[in-house]
Amino acid sequence: MDSYGTEEDQIRAIRQWWERNGPSTLIGVGLALAIVFGSQWWQERQRSTTEQASMLYQQLLQATEQSTADKVQQTTAEHLARELRDSQAGTRYGDYASLLLARLQVDKNEPAAAAAELQALLERQPDAAVGALRAWFNGLLGRHLDSQLGALARVRLARVLFAMGRSDEALAALDAAGSEDFALEKLELRGDILRANGDTGGARKAYAQALEIASGSASMGGTRLLELKQQELDLPGQSTPQATQAAEETP
Repeated sequence: MDSYGTEEDQIRAIRQWWERNGPSTLIGVGLALAIVFGSQWWQERQRSTTEQASMLYQQLLQATEQSTADKVQQTTAEHLARELRDSQAGTRYGDYASLLLARLQVDKNEPAAAAAELQALLERQPDAAVGALRAWFNGLLGRHLDSQLGALARVRLARVLFAMGRSDEALAALDAAGSEDFALEKLELRGDILRANGDTGGARKAYAQALEIASGSASMGGTRLLELKQQELDLPGQSTPQATQAAEETP
């Protein structure tokens, strides 16, 4: 015998099912549509934002390249760097804009401003407790954090602090940069700082470690400069790291 004897029984059964399940079904369908269309909207927005950031970054690079000989381009580069840093906060474009802005400030002989910019950038980087979570979240948003960014910023900060005569803070910045990324640059700079502080033994050790790394690279100029710095440690009346750099650059 048919479970539904008449059309009225069938209609009644459908109505009862709808009363029980209709609202939740509508909610489910609505959520599914919202997710689909919301995802499409978000992806399009991210694509558009990334394209705009990429174009702005290219403009920034071009202006930065011309900034040393053109004051107008220098002003333009600083404006673009700040705009990109603020509009793309938390992304690689925003972080690299901060690095470029600090470089421009060094070129203008504004080391204090450069140091402040680099310190602000480092404060925006995640610590070990939240680094993995932030990396995962940024991956979902298409924001791929450069794992070397923090080390690079600390090396540059250390260089700026050293130029300002703040050697202890410069060494602390190098210590915080870790031991793997930019090892050659960190060791050479550490040697420069220790030599300026009168720590000949520490400087010799740092230069020797840097030479060991440089010998395995194709940077012959860097190896030559390190050898020169190391040799000068044994000479009376040692020259400063800055004087050694100037001598190396002289044809």
